[in-house]
Amino acid sequence: MRLVPVLCLFGLLISQSAVAQSTVAVRHLYPERLREDIEVLREAIHAAHPDPYRYHTKVELDLLIDSISRSLTMPLNEIDLTNAIRPIFKAIGDSHCYSDLAADLTDRMNKNALLIPIQLKLLPDGIYVESELKGFRSIPPGSRVLSINGRKVEEIMDRLIETVITDGANRTFAERTVEMDFPERYHVYLDGSSSFIVDFITPAGKSDSQSIFGLTREEINISRKPDGSLLPWAANWIPEHSTMWVTMNTLDAHELALAGQKPERFLDALLTDLHYQNASTLVLDLRGAGGRELAIAELVFEAFAEEPFKLLSDMYARSATPPEIKAERAIPVNYYASNAGEWTKVGRGVYRLPASDPRLVENNPQQKAFKGKVYVVTDGRTRDAAASVVMLMRRSKRAKVVGEELGSNSFAFTGGEEWVVRAPNSRILFHLPLLIYVPSGRGEGPNDRGEQPDLQACQTPDALSKGQDSLKRSLLQMIDFLR
Repeated sequence: MRLVPVLCLFGLLISQSAVAQSTVAVRHLYPERLREDIEVLREAIHAAHPDPYRYHTKVELDLLIDSISRSLTMPLNEIDLTNAIRPIFKAIGDSHCYSDLAADLTDRMNKNALLIPIQLKLLPDGIYVESELKGFRSIPPGSRVLSINGRKVEEIMDRLIETVITDGANRTFAERTVEMDFPERYHVYLDGSSSFIVDFITPAGKSDSQSIFGLTREEINISRKPDGSLLPWAANWIPEHSTMWVTMNTLDAHELALAGQKPERFLDALLTDLHYQNASTLVLDLRGAGGRELAIAELVFEAFAEEPFKLLSDMYARSATPPEIKAERAIPVNYYASNAGEWTKVGRGVYRLPASDPRLVENNPQQKAFKGKVYVVTDGRTRDAAASVVMLMRRSKRAKVVGEELGSNSFAFTGGEEWVVRAPNSRILFHLPLLIYVPSGRGEGPNDRGEQPDLQACQTPDALSKGQDSLKRSLLQMIDFLR
């Protein structure tokens, strides 16, 4: 990623912003106010981000920011401003360094913005309807979408994928994010219509067209049928395959606590059950799983490890001492207090934790750790703590990884506490992580991509139409064949 392509992308996104005509009222700000907000962002990036110059030098990054600031010659609203500054975040190449719309605007959009109530799935041979986000079906699941309101769906997806900030050149994370946020992103960045004509081909091969009326996010949440999901962590014994399928939708401690699940207790019960069932194989399904703190990742790997391990080889920061307090900054005070005096300066404003820090020392396997075969299932939104588990599983050759490229960078990724900086005029929120994690071992792919799977696999259109998980079905068949 070099400077000239980034500047071209800026122009493209500005031209796109005029297309988005939201039904929610937005404020317009004069250029001098917009430039003030950009300077607040510049200062925060240089002060706090742990690795802002991975893909561009400081000089190149400042030149890009200067160019964007000078180009603001007319009033823009909050959404236009997010389009204008996105190339800055793209240049940094960190999915945890991004902007959010002001909280009051987001709340108004949830209540008032009319969204297209469909969920799409990007597959290698096309874009398909995964589900309709309302109480009845007018488009069969598994239908291949051709266009929405006359615009080709491939063009729609390409435009929306450009709105996602990723780690480096990772496209898989962007695709999965657009799938998850499609109604909102389509409304904000492309088309604020209240009704939508969808042209598609049914699973039976018939061409069809349906008009769908928009719903608010609140209406979608009320009208949707339950998807059958229960707790974030679940274990399912499949006796005909002698396999335990363990699903972990998150490795976030707060989410698990809200669900009433205790990781240590779950893992202990799981290992007991694996021994009781005399299981030969375990599948750890981490599709869509995240979690910014890595302590739970260590617990998970301990349950399957065969020898002592280190999750990380290093941790770095550039903001190691409490900064000057400013009104627009939300600073994690406890982070600075807990790390006081521990950082060692290693040059150019970079600090690292000593090797004796508990987060960098070796961990031992559990006494009754599972010794059988392990497979890990991933997708583009397997990231952070979950991604660190997958990387260690693959690099230590403890498991085979099946699915997609991970959402976190394979060389190093950010996490932990963050600054949240509020732009004084637009009230856009800028998120800047404070830590960078360097996973143990070495990935085999490019440094600007996520860890690659041993075996690539994804959902199929036929399985979508039947509400089945084709990856799970294929993996179980492979386990049987190799047993």
